Order: sequence, then C-alpha cells, then structure tokens
Amino acid sequence: DISRRFGQDRQFGFRFNAAGMDGYDAVNFEKRDDIALGGAFDWHDDRTRIDLDMAYQQQDVYGGRAGILTSALDGLSGAPRAPSPSHSWSQKWAYSNLKYLFGMMKVEHDFDEHITAYGSFGAQSGDEMGDYSTPTLTNVRTGDATIGAMSDAYNFMNESVKAGVRANYQTGPIRHEINAGADALWQDFDSAYAMNWANTYTNNIYNTKQMTSHVEDYTGGDLRNPGRTAFNKLYSFVLSDTMKFWGDRIALTGGFRFQDILANNYDYNTNARTSSYDRNAFSPVIGLVIHPVKNFSLYFNRIQGLQKGDTVGATYVNAGHSFAPYQSTQYEVGAKYDVGRFAVGLAFYQLSRRYGIAEAYGTTGQSIYTLAAERSKGMELTFNGDILPGLRYNGGISLIDANTRGGTYNGKTAIGVPNYMINGNLEYDVPFIKGLTLIGRVVSTGKQQVTLSNSMHLPAWSRFDLGARYVFLVDRKPMTARFSVENVANQRYWASAYQGYLTMGDPQTFKFSLSVDL
Repeated sequence: DISRRFGQDRQFGFRFNAAGMDGYDAVNFEKRDDIALGGAFDWHDDRTRIDLDMAYQQQDVYGGRAGILTSALDGLSGAPRAPSPSHSWSQKWAYSNLKYLFGMMKVEHDFDEHITAYGSFGAQSGDEMGDYSTPTLTNVRTGDATIGAMSDAYNFMNESVKAGVRANYQTGPIRHEINAGADALWQDFDSAYAMNWANTYTNNIYNTKQMTSHVEDYTGGDLRNPGRTAFNKLYSFVLSDTMKFWGDRIALTGGFRFQDILANNYDYNTNARTSSYDRNAFSPVIGLVIHPVKNFSLYFNRIQGLQKGDTVGATYVNAGHSFAPYQSTQYEVGAKYDVGRFAVGLAFYQLSRRYGIAEAYGTTGQSIYTLAAERSKGMELTFNGDILPGLRYNGGISLIDANTRGGTYNGKTAIGVPNYMINGNLEYDVPFIKGLTLIGRVVSTGKQQVTLSNSMHLPAWSRFDLGARYVFLVDRKPMTARFSVENVANQRYWASAYQGYLTMGDPQTFKFSLSVDL
C-alpha cells in the first residue's frame, strides 16, 4: 500500500495498493486465489476537487462449499444436524472464476462559500465463469440429497452518472442546506448456462461421494458467447431542504424524489424480449433531528423509494432475469448519546420490502430464484468506546421481527432472518507490556426459519474468537503483529438459512499477519 502527495501545495495525490491470496482454507479441499489491484488519484485547489479511483479484482474458488437448498423440506420439522465444521459436501470439480473492473471519477467545485456543484461518473464490469454442484436436501434425518450440476457464463456492465448542486443560505433565524440533483444508471446482463436435466444425481451431505462424471444436457444460450438476458435503466431527480434553527439544535429535512425504472428481459436463445417493466414514482423524504442537550440527539426519518427488482445471480437457472420494480418504505426513530470517549445509540425501525427465495427446480437439483414480500420491525442498541482506561468495547444487539406479507404464507416468519443478533468486541491494553492488546469477540445469532411454512428452524448459535495485537518498533519503523483464532471451540453450527440455503459456520481458523510502515 503506497501513497504520496506532490506539488508545491501538495495538491496532487496518488495511492496504489495490491493484495494477493493463494492456498487451501480450513474447509476440506477448498482452494481460493484472489488478486486485487487498486489506484487512486486526486487533485485539489482552494475551490475544486477531482478524484479518480480504479480497481481490478480476480477471484478463483475451487471445490467451494456451496449452500444447501432446503425448499424440498417444506412441511417437515427438525433441522438437519450440522456436519463436521471442515466437511465439504461439494464436488472437487466445482469452481468459479470472477473478474471485476471498476472506475469512478468525482468532481466538486465551490463557486463561493454558499454554492457547490458536484458530478461523478462510474462504471463496473464483471465476468463470471463457473461449474457448480448445489445439493438439494431431501431427507433431514439421513442427509440424502440430489446434486445439481450447472455451468454458467455471466457478464454484466454497469454505468452511472450523477450531478447536482448544494447550496446553503440564511433566512432570518433559519439556516437552509439545499440539495438538487439527478442520477442515472444503466445495467446490461449477458448470461448462458448448461445443466443436468435427464439425469438426477444423488449424494449425501454427511457421507459425500465424488462424482466421476456428470452430464449437463440442457442449455440456455451459448457458454462461449452469452447473449443479453436483461437490461435495466434507472434515473431519478431529488430536491431536499434541511432547515436548521434554535442554534442548530433542530434540523428538519423535507423533500421529494422522482424515480423511473425500466427493466427488460430477453430469451436466452433467441435474445428476443420476453417481458418489460416501466414504472415511476414520486416519493417524499422526511427527517427530523433534535439536540435537546449537548451530546444527545433524537431523530426520526421516513424514506420511501422505488426499488429496482432483483437481477438473478449466476447460480440459478433463471440467471440474469430482472424482476419488476417495487416500492419500499422505511420508518426509523432513535436516540444517540456521544461524548467522544464512548457513544450509545438506540433505534426502532419498520421496513417493507421484497426478499429473494431459492426454490427447487423440479428434480434437476437446480434452483430458481423467486421473490416474496416482507415487513420487518426491529430494535438496535449499539455501544462503543472506553469502559475503563485501556478497556474498550464495540458492539450491539438487534431484535428483529420479520414476517411474510400476502400469499399462502401470510404472517409467517421470513426465512433466514434471525430473531436476534448480538455482536461484541472487547479490547484490553496490557499495562505491563507496552503495545500489546488482547482481543475477544462473541457473535450470537437467534433462531432462523428454514421453510416458508415455518415447520423447521435452525437453533440459536454463539461463536467465540480470541486474538492479540502487538505494536513495536524495528529500526525506528512501527510494525504491527496480529494473531487470532476464530471459532475457538471449533463449534459445528448452521450459520444461516438466508434465501432458502443452509450455510455452515467456518471451522476453527488461525490467522497471523505482520505489517510495517516504511
């Protein structure tokens, strides 16, 4: 990681970072390669600021442990027991190769102390190739499952632009901060797949056998030259005014946003358009912050917006499909107390949205991505800062009540959403060894529903991590050594049932790193 500033007034800035990873991880025969390169450039004077960021990343995963599809278990009770933490039920021939290229340029100019214009442009491209083996669990007690085999080619290109003006001025006792802006986003998706159809492969998540061969006899598109499967165009306009008065103790924000979303879907083989959605909406924006006393604030906001429907990822048979836009609404009310040494926050919220679900695609062992409506209510309590000199805590607790809205499962708890989450990180500076810090962390997650009918749920689980950090000097250069053990007890547990997939918690993992400031 290298950074420098140049010029007579240090107006030019440059930063370059590179990272790489290669090797087997704690899951049996799972190998990962990762390369990331990034560059950042900036220039500024008294009135103008220009930033340019670019990054490239390539990830390769061989024999990756896939999620286990559970939609075939609806109506059954009793979650399957978790296998050994390092066991993999995936096939060694499974792999994924992902490449991403990203770039963004931002410009800001102050016309005077009251008016600032801003603009930005960005683009991201992604290419994915993979061959996946996803098990669909069919017997909770024995662990029997069907295995899907699917190759895919999935490419996307996103381009976005944003521009606007910020202004501040005074009208009597009220100070105004106005923002007027517009943005646009274009998304293009190309996809193709080949999967098993005539042959159904069986296996077991506890006693997994490697398939000597597999046939992918059903195709959509050309894997060597995937065609367009979806195109989205989004644009919006926003106007807001934040009014501050009573010595800036009260801030009231009001405004609106206009959004328009166009989503087209295309046939895998003919590239003919199969469906189209074009929807727009005006959405109000309301927010209020009150500082009744120093360091303490109360706030409320209501945010409503037209959301782009999900675009299906590469591991589903309907990869690349874009769902219709929908409107989401969020309410939040809370309080914060911050004195610098420590801060406490309490918030209550309600959110209405749609969420994705993976369902079995016949008996092929493949999965198809669908949507369901959800309303979530919750409470979040956070704390971070010094408990005592040399003793710090950072963490919080969330209570969540998420229910499916409408349809057959109206009122049922949404799958994969825990009823509580607790995360806590404690750091202690050892007084008799300068530079040494001991670290402890606990992650606790409540029960999660596995099936839409709520016939099956995962039990709550907790995981403990330990670590240490030591900062010292070598030849007057600061060095930092870090050591950690994640999942100290090597506990076996299902970490999540998100979107209808069971995912295992990571096994006991040891990490050591050494960094130096040159």
